[in-house]
Amino acid sequence: MSRHTQTLAFLTVVLLAGGAASGAGLRRADGRQVLPGGPAERTPSIIFYDDMESGDNGWTHTDNTAGAQTYFHLAADDPYQGAYSWCCGIDDPSFPGGSGYGNNWDQFLTLPDIDVSGAVQPVLEFAYRTDTESAYDFARVEAESSGVFVRICSSLWGDGAWEMMPPVAIDPFVCDDPLRARFRFTSDSAWSDEDAGYDSEGGGFHVDNIRVYDYYDGTTLFYDDGESGGLCTPAVPQASGDWWHRIARPCLAYSPPSCWWCGDDGDTSLLPPRLENSLTSPPIDISGSVHCTLRFLVHAQIPTDDDFWTEEVSTDGGQTWYMTGAWWGDFGECDSWGGHGMEGIDLTPYLPGDVLLFRISMHTSDDGCGPGSLGGAGIALDDTWVEDWTGSAVERTSWGRIKAMYR
Repeated sequence: MSRHTQTLAFLTVVLLAGGAASGAGLRRADGRQVLPGGPAERTPSIIFYDDMESGDNGWTHTDNTAGAQTYFHLAADDPYQGAYSWCCGIDDPSFPGGSGYGNNWDQFLTLPDIDVSGAVQPVLEFAYRTDTESAYDFARVEAESSGVFVRICSSLWGDGAWEMMPPVAIDPFVCDDPLRARFRFTSDSAWSDEDAGYDSEGGGFHVDNIRVYDYYDGTTLFYDDGESGGLCTPAVPQASGDWWHRIARPCLAYSPPSCWWCGDDGDTSLLPPRLENSLTSPPIDISGSVHCTLRFLVHAQIPTDDDFWTEEVSTDGGQTWYMTGAWWGDFGECDSWGGHGMEGIDLTPYLPGDVLLFRISMHTSDDGCGPGSLGGAGIALDDTWVEDWTGSAVERTSWGRIKAMYR
C-alpha cells in the first residue's frame, strides 16, 4: 500500500517541484476543513468554477484497470542462472528513464496448475531479486484456497542481490489441489521509475529457477528456469469497472442536488476490489497565471487506510502529473465535508503553465472498500474552482457567490 502512518492527525503533504511527483504519504482526511479566502487586502479572479449542476461539463472518468498491460517478461539482463529470468518491468525508450517499473502496478506471473496430490510435503522455492522502494512496492507469492488467493510467504522488497528463497510449504489445509500459485508485484501511487522518485535496475522484481517439489524425497513437480520460452504466464487482474458518475441526491451533495460520486447509488453495496477509477477535470486555461489556488470539496466514506484516494494536478495539459495528496477517512454525516486546507492546492510551484487538469482517483484493496458509517463506501466531489491571484481582472460576482456559501 501507500505510505501508512499511525497518526490520525492532519499532516501537511510535501510537494516536490521540478517535475517529480510528490512523495505524498497516506493521510487520514476526516479533519480537513474548508477555510476559503486569501489575504484580506486582495481578491482573486475566479477563472474556473463548477458546482456540478450543469451536466458533465467536460469532466471525464475512466477505469484505469481496463486494458492494463502485462509487464512480466523473460529478460536476458542479469539472470540468476542460464540466459533468462522472469522480470516485472518495462524496457521502452518512451518510458521515463528507458526502463524500470511504474506506479499503480498490479502484475501476476501465474504457474500452471500443478498436481501435488502424490507429494508428502510439497514446497515451492525460487531465486529472486528485488529493486523497489522499500515497504511500499513489493512482490509476494499467492496460492488459491477455496477459490480465493492468499499469501503464502512474506512480502519481498528493497534493493538486493539475487538470493534463493528457502522452501515455502504448500499447506494442504490452505492450498487447493491442483496447486494454483502465482507471483504478484504491486506498486503504490508514487515513487517509481515512472515519476523519477525511485530508480530501479530494469524493473522491480526478478524471479528465476521456480521449482515445486516434494521436500520428503526431492521429486520435482514443476520447474521453470526461464529458458526456452518459460512455462509461467504473465497476467493482470480483471478490470474493475468505472464507478464514477453524477448523482442527484441532496444528502450526499454539498451544494444540492448534484455531485460526482464514485460508489453505489443507494449506499447498499461495497466498492469492488482492486478499483482504480479516475475523475479528471475539463482543461482550464491558466496561461499568464503565476499564482493560482485550486479549491474543491470532497466527502469520503472510506473507513480504513487499506483503501484510499489520490489527488493530482497537471499544468501542461496532462503530460506531467504531480501527486498532491493520498488520503482516507470516513466523514460520517451527509453534511460533513472536507476541503484541501486553508490554501487549497497551491499551484504556484507548477507555474508557469498553459492548461490545468485536476484528477481525483479512487483505489481499493483486494477485498474492496466498505462499509462506511453511512452504510456504503465511496468518495464524492462537489464544488470545484480555481482562484487566480496574479492580479488580473477580478470577477467579483463569482467570488461573492462562493464566499456566501461558507458563511
